[in-house]
Amino acid sequence: MPAILESINQRLQQLETWLAAGGLFLLLALSIFQILIRNLFDFGYPQIDIINRHLLVVCGMMGAALATAKSSHIKTDALNILLSPRTKDRLHLPLQLFAAIVCGLLCYYSIIFVLDEWQYAPPNERWILPFTVVYPLGFALMSIHFGYNAMSKTGAQK
Repeated sequence: MPAILESINQRLQQLETWLAAGGLFLLLALSIFQILIRNLFDFGYPQIDIINRHLLVVCGMMGAALATAKSSHIKTDALNILLSPRTKDRLHLPLQLFAAIVCGLLCYYSIIFVLDEWQYAPPNERWILPFTVVYPLGFALMSIHFGYNAMSKTGAQK
């Protein structure tokens, strides 16, 4: 595998780690802030709950991308036990490519979803729209990682 692809893969994983960690930190900080002001001042910001919902999706999508990069995503272990190592090696490339294509399609349709959201969102809800970019970003990253795993044999040994 060329060193440039390995370097790109490592940088993407660093980006995903930072986004997941930053999203989790903000989620925890905003939740604690909301709990404190509700209990101390009997007051709260409803926008914080909306932001927290979206931050949870950010953490989930970046976690899924990281799991895909490390080939530690959910697998069908029942079939995995029944297959011989030779069969697993032969199925590695087609399954990784299939997953990359599916994630690529999900990325495409999530772009359409995001564009529709931006076009039809009421003016009072447009402030939350930047969070919707995580859908195509997450699926694109997963598609890239599945493609990279298909080219390399990293996922085949696991």
